[in-house]
Amino acid sequence: MENKSESAVVSRLNQLLIDYQVHYQNLRLFHWNVKGPFFFVLHDKFEELYREAAEKVDEIAERVLALDGTPKGSLKNILSNAHVESHAEQMDANAMVEAIIEAHKILIGDLNEVLKAADEDGDEGTIDIFTSYIQELEKHNWMFKSYLK
Repeated sequence: MENKSESAVVSRLNQLLIDYQVHYQNLRLFHWNVKGPFFFVLHDKFEELYREAAEKVDEIAERVLALDGTPKGSLKNILSNAHVESHAEQMDANAMVEAIIEAHKILIGDLNEVLKAADEDGDEGTIDIFTSYIQELEKHNWMFKSYLK
């Protein structure tokens, strides 16, 4: 996926963008298809998360553009470069929660790569935007892990 003409920050942001797009789609599927005794709680939570992810996708793409890059969003690019697994429509509710926890771990890894590249490049704007993403994902994971116990 890495293009020699792209900066390391743009390349890392594009990986984050690709993974967030898969995560967003998974969250939509989970919202639509969750069943069971915790339907109401999870249905609402998954909607909250997919709306949050949609905002993040847009913000990531806009940062790529601000850095003179091209956001990678074609299905071809997404399917061939995603690290977040695309899940099936039908899953057990707890498996959905576990899949979200795993996706968050991957996104946190992507974010750490973005921040490392931004730090090496002296890109304070990128650092400022994306540091809070890690804190949000870690908080979501703590809550989902508590839910599963």
